[in-house]
Amino acid sequence: MTELYDSLAVLYRSLPSEADSEWQEAVKSVLYGGELLADEASCYGAQQKDRNLGKRKEYARRHGNGKRVTEFSAITVAEPRKFDCRYVPSGAKLPIAPESGDVLPVKVTTEEVDQAIALLAELPAEPTADRSDAGADVLLDPARVRQARQTASQSTGDEETTVLFVSDTHLGYENRAETGSGKTVSWIDEISSRETIHRIRTIAIEQDVDAVLHTGDVLDHEVDAVTLDAAASSLDVLSQLGIPVYCIIGTHDHNAANPQHSESVDGVAWLKEQVSDGNLIELDTTPTAVAGGSLDAYGVSAENVGIDDVETYNSLGWRPSGIAFGAASPGPNVLCLHEGMTPYRSQSVADIDLDELVAESRVSFDCVLVGDEHRPKHDDFENGYTFETQDGTPVLYTGPAVRVSWPYRDRDAFVTVLTISDSGITTTRHTV
Repeated sequence: MTELYDSLAVLYRSLPSEADSEWQEAVKSVLYGGELLADEASCYGAQQKDRNLGKRKEYARRHGNGKRVTEFSAITVAEPRKFDCRYVPSGAKLPIAPESGDVLPVKVTTEEVDQAIALLAELPAEPTADRSDAGADVLLDPARVRQARQTASQSTGDEETTVLFVSDTHLGYENRAETGSGKTVSWIDEISSRETIHRIRTIAIEQDVDAVLHTGDVLDHEVDAVTLDAAASSLDVLSQLGIPVYCIIGTHDHNAANPQHSESVDGVAWLKEQVSDGNLIELDTTPTAVAGGSLDAYGVSAENVGIDDVETYNSLGWRPSGIAFGAASPGPNVLCLHEGMTPYRSQSVADIDLDELVAESRVSFDCVLVGDEHRPKHDDFENGYTFETQDGTPVLYTGPAVRVSWPYRDRDAFVTVLTISDSGITTTRHTV
């Protein structure tokens, strides 16, 4: 009882003002009573007072920090969804809905409220660890729960998620003309990474995508503050419009942590700031529900070194056998990578054998999105971006979003809109 009460109280105190008002009322009703509490039900607050005889504080001292429980043995808890972490106290855990196995959400939109209420309704009306009587059957209003479960059940059908697939934006690439660092292209004076990120923002809005997926090399290795300010502005606009941007990072992002030019800044510090502000969401080997929908996204950054580890961890690369992906939901699953991969490259020169990775994975991926390569295979712009693993898993590239390699001398770079559902994947290119 105490563990449920405390973990749910953390969730309630973390609800942002922009969370759907009915979701706020539902959590309040379960904890303290309210309009959505079932007629004969007793809220957790009342049960806590009547049944635990004032032992909550003692329990919190023995199994927590004195103010709340932090060690759980009677219920299942988990870390918040990635895009909810900004609202929840550091280190806090939230309850798991016992039937579905999903962590209860914090920031819930109007479109998500039925699914959220259906999860909340899975909690027991009267936790029975310390009593034997049956008590009430449900906590929340039965009619509202039926409506929520019906809507949530309908939404788990062949739901479509539309994402903008972006890679290798190389913000600050034009600075190579000044720094002389790394190879340049003869048309470098035609490149503006600030215009590139603004164009990506425009495409995402015009195409009404659910989210943006970026497969690495967000930054070039010498990036200036003005470019990053422009990029932050575009990311903030997308965030305010409810279009989350998910990413992994590439080798140039790693190098941006140690700029060599006087006008360059620490790009990794900027990436960390964008994650902290909620403008970027870093993907890893645990599933992230894209825009709160049915699509789960996974990611492995270049050399398996994420944003927080860039300055403290030197990687020698990774092998498929060393990657353990967390269990996925029934919806479609997409994996984002930034390495030299088969089947684009031959096994003799590839960094990672993608056939081995998908064969060993506990997750069945509906597609793999790959960054790093700056040209279509054999310079074939019609067929050189799409492949399949040996087991038939689609592998998609979108190429660099800026014209940073010779095949793009007289061609436009592009990004790709993907519509993903259980029925398959459709792609549409959009010039940057």
